[in-house]
Parts: sequence; structure tokens; C-alpha cells
Amino acid sequence: MAIPDILDEDHIDTAAKLLGTYYRRTTAGVPAYTGSMYNCWGGGGDAPRDVNRVTSDDLIAVSFLSVDVPGEAAFGILETQAALISDLLAQIPADLDMADVQADEFDKVLGEASPARQLWHVLRGRDTGRRGMCVTRTSKLMARKRPLLVPVYDSAVGHLMSLDLGSVGQWKRWHTDLTDGTGLPQRLQQIRRVSRITDPISDLRVMDIVLWMYGTGTATGERQ
Repeated sequence: MAIPDILDEDHIDTAAKLLGTYYRRTTAGVPAYTGSMYNCWGGGGDAPRDVNRVTSDDLIAVSFLSVDVPGEAAFGILETQAALISDLLAQIPADLDMADVQADEFDKVLGEASPARQLWHVLRGRDTGRRGMCVTRTSKLMARKRPLLVPVYDSAVGHLMSLDLGSVGQWKRWHTDLTDGTGLPQRLQQIRRVSRITDPISDLRVMDIVLWMYGTGTATGERQ
């Protein structure tokens, strides 16, 4: 299945404009899109001091992407399940880019039995009775902690890419697109350079922003 045209070589400038618009500030200095603060808020979710634990700053950062973490889930994530979550995060590489995961290593890193998949289930609360951590919320929290490795999922991007709602289905699709030899990672890096944004966001985040802006057909406002 082909990726949307907006990520083709012929649309680098248009994609870069969408990315730059997303990071635009108003004349009052306020972000035009609150999602532009998602990666950098509180020093970033993968900052060394917090790389293996979920903090309240991470939950605030998720809210910048137009979702919130319900109170019951927040308590579980920050308190009762905190040790388990930290243990799983410690097993998920923070410096590994999805595009650099070899095909024969995918299952180990992102497959059904991987720590990443286990963390997905813990955050969703299936084993603890918590409610409210849907696929979108869970992906946004995991992408905050491992921005190089885990992509954000939202309805606009999901529709564009015809993504499976399951974590492994999504991750496998992105991994295939990033490693099929068509140069998608290089184009994403070029989009970031041409946009001239200063935030050092991951290739996955560049892709998410461009696809979201393209998929929603918006270039103004504060939806995400």
C-alpha cells in the first residue's frame, strides 16, 4: 500500500511548509498548534533523568495533542504501575530509530512478545481494570517516551494509512515503509531541514505532523 503523495519527493516543499506552519507562533508568542510543545515540554520524555519513567510532565505533554489521560489511568501509571512501567521502559532502547531496526530484529524490538508490546498492554490497563487509555492515548504516551521508535497514532493518520488499530499492526506497517528502500527516512529528514524548525524532533514525529496536517486539510487553528 503506497504512502500518501505528500511524503513523495515531489512534495518536499509542501510538506515542509505544513511542518513549519505547525510550529508557527502567533504575534503574541503563543503556539498556533499546542502539539508543537509535545516533544520538548519538561525537557522531553526521553531526557536522561526521566527516560525510564513516566512523569506528570509526560501526561501534560500528551494533553497538548488534544487528548487527556483519565484520572484512574493517571494514578495507575504514576503510582501503582510505576515500577513495572519503568522496568519495561528500561528494556526498550531509547536511542534506536525504527528505520534502523533490522527485519530479523523487529519481533524482538516491537513484536508481540517484546517489552514495547508488554508496555502497550500495561498502559492500556487491560490487566488492572483501568479504563480510558484508548489506542490514541496509549500511542501518544509511548511516543513521548520513545520518539525515535514508536509512532503517534491518531484518526487522521490512521485513515490516510489504513492502519490496523493494534500496536504491532501499526508498527509493522511503519517499519515496512521506513525500510523498504524507497528513501522515506531521507525525505523526512529533508522535510525537517527545509522547514527550518529548530526543535530536534524525530523522523517519526515529522511524518506524523505532516500526515496529520495533510489529512485534516488544515493549516491554521489549534486542533493538535
